[in-house]
Amino acid sequence: MSSNGYPPAQNTPGNTPATSGGNGMAVGSLVLGIVGVVFAILFSIIGLIAGVVGLVLGILARRRAIGSRGMVLAGIVLSVIAIVVAIIFMILGAVLAAQRLNGQ
Repeated sequence: MSSNGYPPAQNTPGNTPATSGGNGMAVGSLVLGIVGVVFAILFSIIGLIAGVVGLVLGILARRRAIGSRGMVLAGIVLSVIAIVVAIIFMILGAVLAAQRLNGQ
């Protein structure tokens, strides 16, 4: 018994061991990849920024072998898709704006 009358938490049956929480970069990459893909269609600049940051986090997580390999790979792939889609929509927007200015 500890000083407060309760047994120590680590000796309680059913408790899981504490983890280091080292997959934050992998989760961040995945979340930013998803956000990047969604915003690449709606607001291309935000999608591009989220994709680039997600890609950097994914590459760092992969080099440091942090988090699950599948989560890191999914974050990298979604980030690349977000970057490509954002660039396509930026180009499309620029072409449409140029046509509109020229009166076509």
